[in-house]
Amino acid sequence: MKNYQQIPKFSYLFIPFLVEQVFQLLLGNMDVLMLSQYSDASVAAVGLANQIIIVTTMIYGFINIGTTIQLTQLSSTDQQEKSAKVVTHALYLNIGFTLVISTVLILFKDTLLHIIQTPVSLKEEASTYLTIITYGLLFHAIFNVIGSMLKSYSMVRYVMFATIFMNILNIVLNYIVLLTPVTIIGEGVQGVANATNMSRIVGMLIVGGYFLKRKHYLFGPLNWTDVTKHHFKRILVLGIPSAGEHVSYNMSQVIITGFIASLGAITITAKIYAQTITSVVFALSLAISQAAQIITGKLIGIQRKEEAYQFSVRTLWRSIIITTLFTAVIALLSSYVLSFFTSNEQIKLLTLQLVCLSIALEPARASNVLLVSALNVAGDVKYPVLVSIIVMWGFVIPMSYVVGVWLGYGLIGIWIVFIIDEWVRAFFLFLRWRKGQWKSLNVVGDST
Repeated sequence: MKNYQQIPKFSYLFIPFLVEQVFQLLLGNMDVLMLSQYSDASVAAVGLANQIIIVTTMIYGFINIGTTIQLTQLSSTDQQEKSAKVVTHALYLNIGFTLVISTVLILFKDTLLHIIQTPVSLKEEASTYLTIITYGLLFHAIFNVIGSMLKSYSMVRYVMFATIFMNILNIVLNYIVLLTPVTIIGEGVQGVANATNMSRIVGMLIVGGYFLKRKHYLFGPLNWTDVTKHHFKRILVLGIPSAGEHVSYNMSQVIITGFIASLGAITITAKIYAQTITSVVFALSLAISQAAQIITGKLIGIQRKEEAYQFSVRTLWRSIIITTLFTAVIALLSSYVLSFFTSNEQIKLLTLQLVCLSIALEPARASNVLLVSALNVAGDVKYPVLVSIIVMWGFVIPMSYVVGVWLGYGLIGIWIVFIIDEWVRAFFLFLRWRKGQWKSLNVVGDST
């Protein structure tokens, strides 16, 4: 009996991915929404801590990307032994790197918060949240790597169900922490962080159980003596450059967040609220790109590369149109949504302006997400990170300071710099995809 899969329909993948992404974002944004009823300062503290956490999860996320690239192509073939080795080595790498990163975060958390210019009034709560979430990073990492494996085999509904349950649990626990007198898991920021960790543990157990039940033959004996440098290297060679684009982007965001934080608590809070409101658009973009990535990878795996190219281009234009219209609708509704977050009129006005500007930002960001995913799954992993480093560090960071801080245009000026950045990177990535150098690459290799 053959174990490989046929090419799934886009809608079969997209709908579960969209639901999963919306609930995945809820897990982080629910902390913001529910804390906004507690304190605007707590929202800012959690937002600053999350900026650091996002970068660290991107760093160990390169293992997930290297795993996804290989398994997506292998899942359309009958190379079961290769697939099993990828799974085993990915688990070992994921656990090892996450433990190292968690240790670094615990030891240097105060230094990192100082680097992003966390206001003194927010430092205690930000440090508390960062410390607690760091202790739970291993559960988050295992959830993500197993989720990546399930997605590679088009088993996206399992990840969706786990994410939904995890978020419902998180909402219930947040409600207990913030809106009831029960203090068993803590109060305020501390309780919210504990609730997030508990939810992630449950999510990890669910996806782990699903994978063991459905793909147990891919685990094999998880024996350390069976691992080889070759398989570690293949995951890292594909994953590190792929994740490098995400790491470069998010590290630059940490620096820019420092610029924004220097403009005051109102500015940083407005940034967090604007990103929270528009995050649903980003969820849509991620769902489109993830569904397209799996189909593209499977088509490449069975050598239908021209079909993979045409499919990705069609999906790209549709993504631009959809995200533009969706962001415009959100901008029209944002004044009503903001009333749930804050009563501060200054924060409301600045947030509304940012959301309106995002009508030009989100389509470009959606294009970048899709094109990076397509190039990565094809094995062209170095070019996206090269473009990201050149544009982000050569243009975005210095211009954000010059326009936003030095010339005094504030957060509005920085947002305009973001828009230019996204469209420039999207242009260069599209040219790369169209030229087709990726068609000559071999991702899965020949040896087992």
